[in-house]
Amino acid sequence: MSGKLPDRPAGESESGATLVIFAAGLIVFLGLVAMSIDVGRYLWARTQMQAAVDAAALAAAQSMPSQTDAAVKANEYWVANSGFIRDQGNNVQLAVSYPVGNKAIRVRADADIPTWFARIFGINNWHVWAEGDAESQVLDISVVLDISGSMCFDSYPQTESGSSYRMSPGRLTPAGGYAFPRLAAAIPASSGSSINITLNDVRIFASTSASTNRSNFGTSWNSTTRYWQRSGSGYRAGIIMIDQEIFQITAVNTATNTLTVTRARTNQSTGVPSVMQAHSANAEVWANRTGYSSTGDYCNQASYYQASSSQNGPHQPFDSAISNAQYFTTLFDPAYDKIGLASYSTSATNRQALTSGFATVRSAMDNILYPTGSTNIAHGIGMGRQILDGSGKRANAVRVLVILTDGIPNVSCSNGYNSGSCSTVSHSSPSSCPATSTAAITDAINQAAVARAADITVYAIGLGDGVLDCILEDIAEAGGGAYYKAPTTADLDEAFEAIAAQTHIALVR
Repeated sequence: MSGKLPDRPAGESESGATLVIFAAGLIVFLGLVAMSIDVGRYLWARTQMQAAVDAAALAAAQSMPSQTDAAVKANEYWVANSGFIRDQGNNVQLAVSYPVGNKAIRVRADADIPTWFARIFGINNWHVWAEGDAESQVLDISVVLDISGSMCFDSYPQTESGSSYRMSPGRLTPAGGYAFPRLAAAIPASSGSSINITLNDVRIFASTSASTNRSNFGTSWNSTTRYWQRSGSGYRAGIIMIDQEIFQITAVNTATNTLTVTRARTNQSTGVPSVMQAHSANAEVWANRTGYSSTGDYCNQASYYQASSSQNGPHQPFDSAISNAQYFTTLFDPAYDKIGLASYSTSATNRQALTSGFATVRSAMDNILYPTGSTNIAHGIGMGRQILDGSGKRANAVRVLVILTDGIPNVSCSNGYNSGSCSTVSHSSPSSCPATSTAAITDAINQAAVARAADITVYAIGLGDGVLDCILEDIAEAGGGAYYKAPTTADLDEAFEAIAAQTHIALVR
């Protein structure tokens, strides 16, 4: 007996095959999705590991050549930047080594990142590794310091409406024959608005010698009129200051060394009245001084210490700027780096060629005795560039120019900036940003661009509230560097440290 199996409906065969293909495709799709998750974990681990290794290498390079300190710093930055690796990985290792030359460091990390779905295919983990090399660069550095007259103005407050008048103790010239004026008797806080005060010597305020008056008080007092009786545009007659209280002399008695004064006068510069306060015997009696003395050294005349390499001033912010610039030299390694020094005011001066003898650079800074003159930033940059192109220049060095100022460019050179000589041209100073362009400003920006074209990076530091940030930002931008604002001398260390960190290291792989 024979028979024939009944035919399967046509649709049934096709749907069954489709179901098998769909199931197979679904498995493959899910496998791909699973694999993509594991691959994503691998890529994320690899990216984070490289970033963490680079950060560790850059941080560690700043501690070179101390390998012990560098290893500690590398581990510190690795821990701070490798959270995912350390949380998810197995056999996590960090190795620090030192390629030839003790300015370089190599950081390598390895880890096994467990898989989730790839295990279906026999892959239990991904091995991830990353390596980064960094080194402290060999540097040629030119430090260019502003030593213009305004660099002493923090020591000597302005009390008159005229911008050039400064209250200071002064250093009496030997020709004057007068003692430094001090209180011979204390002044109580409340003693009436008009009083007599006794000094050790009052003759300076009654002098009728034009040369003595000019030497002691500045060019505006080039007159036989007594200090206590002479007034002019922007200043009052006979203004003195004891501690923070402003007095005005109304009479002088040289026989008894007494002054008749009115108390608690207003500071015309700020518009703020001073207040009566107690003053002890031997307190200094300061007087108004203006302009430059016959030798052009107002800041020197304003201070009571004779200018010398061991004692001069006080001249703030000049004194602190010198100290902070000296600290800046300690942030580098004389085994590899070289530093030169220039200063500028009305024109610029090369004070020290590139040298690895940093003590010599610091000594050259000490030998700048006092600030004086105007602000020729363009010539300062030009002189800094000449230092980097001069004696001691090295082909393998990264070239850096750091210029510090507390003011606004107000002098330019009509004969260019390729030598130490400068035919000076004075310009007015804008008072706000955006700054009205002058040749002094334009030339400063152009000189930064010239430096940049010569492979020199220019960094600018603006000290105090007398700078216009927009000008210094333009100078730094043209020079390919950065601008750092130091509102006070206390902030200078941070500015110098930031520049050292920016220039000192680089990833090399």
